[in-house]
Amino acid sequence: MKLLNIFFCTLVFANTAFADSIKLEDLFSSKSRIEYLIKQERDFGTDTIALKNFLKPIISYSKIYDDESLLIAYDNMLARGFANVYDSANARSTNLYLTAIKKAKNSKDKELEFWTKVNYGFYLYDLHNYTDAFPVFLGLRDLLPQISLKKLPNPDISLRNMAYFFGSIGDAEANMEYLNLARKHAAPQSREMGSILDALGTAYLKLADTVTAFRYFKEVESLSKFNGDEVRLGKALGNQALIYRGKGDFGKAVDLLLEDLVYSERNSSNQNTMYAYILLARIYVDQGKLDLAENAIKRASNYATQKVYLKKSEKEITEVRLQIAVKRQDDHSELLARRRLIQINDSLQLWNSDEKLQQLKWLADKQKYIHRIELGKEQFEKELFKKRAYSIVVVLLLALSISLYFLFNRKLKVRRIIYERRVLGLQMEKYLSDQKLMEANNNLSSFTIYLKEKNEYIANLKDEIETVKQTSFSVIENERGQLQALLESHLMTEDKWSLFKEAFVKEYPLFYNDILRKFPELTESNLRFIFLGKLGLKNNEISNLLGVTEDAVKKAKQRLKKKIGEDRYTVLSSNLKS
Repeated sequence: MKLLNIFFCTLVFANTAFADSIKLEDLFSSKSRIEYLIKQERDFGTDTIALKNFLKPIISYSKIYDDESLLIAYDNMLARGFANVYDSANARSTNLYLTAIKKAKNSKDKELEFWTKVNYGFYLYDLHNYTDAFPVFLGLRDLLPQISLKKLPNPDISLRNMAYFFGSIGDAEANMEYLNLARKHAAPQSREMGSILDALGTAYLKLADTVTAFRYFKEVESLSKFNGDEVRLGKALGNQALIYRGKGDFGKAVDLLLEDLVYSERNSSNQNTMYAYILLARIYVDQGKLDLAENAIKRASNYATQKVYLKKSEKEITEVRLQIAVKRQDDHSELLARRRLIQINDSLQLWNSDEKLQQLKWLADKQKYIHRIELGKEQFEKELFKKRAYSIVVVLLLALSISLYFLFNRKLKVRRIIYERRVLGLQMEKYLSDQKLMEANNNLSSFTIYLKEKNEYIANLKDEIETVKQTSFSVIENERGQLQALLESHLMTEDKWSLFKEAFVKEYPLFYNDILRKFPELTESNLRFIFLGKLGLKNNEISNLLGVTEDAVKKAKQRLKKKIGEDRYTVLSSNLKS
């Protein structure tokens, strides 16, 4: 409880101390904390002190939450802040990004490493340093299958930024793949969704699918108005102007670009303003409005000359000036424009020419091809390993099956020998019992002893059969049925009944004649129950000897009682007891 109080006191203190700085709510995962911090990023212009003070609380939050990933987020956000301050590549931003990447690697957190590398790669890309950005994004392409996008901070932004790079070097397949993946992870009504849809529209425009491209640009326009994102709205209008220019509808294209410029200039979106003026100048040239074209291209030039990384845009501006000079038949201006184009092309060989971008695309395609070959080789080796493993398993299973077969047969043979010995023993007992009866001169006394022994044999044999059913010997008994056959051989057959009846009549002649006289309707079956009852055998013993159930014996007696009548049955019963 004490530790909990300290925690909340520290948290309250932190929030109070940094009231005008970045905030962090009590969130449960590193991903959600980083995303919460990124939402609060601000542009402090050239005020680096304000930037540092704003981000400084993150260091304390990392201690409060015991979360090292917040320090990596701090390095990323500070690096991005310095990049905005200088609006160019700078040692401070580069060192912070590289430090963050090293920390992320040491943390063994693949998602954090991926996120940090995307930020660094996009920093280089945004400053048009495609050559240095190239190996970073190639590495990210290989790392992507190893991470969980659900654990990645702002996966939509990271994937979108990857798409931007590959789209810029002309890899349409990768560009489209990452944009569609980013779209799945973006909130439907978010500004990020607007940027993704805008990039998808641009991708389809490069593929000459103007219908799909226009549909995306209109969707971006609607979404930007909903979010109050005027910069994105301006870009969407400018992109629509491109399509209208392609259709020859110059008037509509100009109207859209003028509207684009209102939003871009109002929000100090310098690059988009420059692009809009260049496109506007091209359309004015198409219309033959050379004065308006010259005025527009001058405005674009004001932005292009400010930054080294906008050399390619300066080339486009010079190309428009050359078109104007040719249309005016201004030889002097044409000569100046051509000379300047040569200078820019020479300069671009050291920067980012179309040729260099094409080379980067070839390298990316080559790496992709090599990667696919390696994957194919790896897959082939895996399949080969599987086949070998399957072969070994099949051989082992076959060997095991053969071993089990012989072992089973051996055990079965042993069980059969034991079974047969047991049956033979029981058959011997039966034989000796039958021999004893034959040697006893066929008198009732001997029969009585014989029947008593039979009952014991039958009872024991029934128990034996039930025991066998619960063991592995049941298979042999079901197959041969020797025990069941032996049980049936113990039952009173017609021959044995005749011998027994003869001995009984000889022992009880008066009883026998009296029964026949008083109860002439008695059948041979009735006499069996009566004679055995006369010897004092119980129902269960009679059932054993006759091979019927005990209930069957009871029912037979009930039918006899019903047949001769209750009074006469009472007389019969008294005769049995006397």
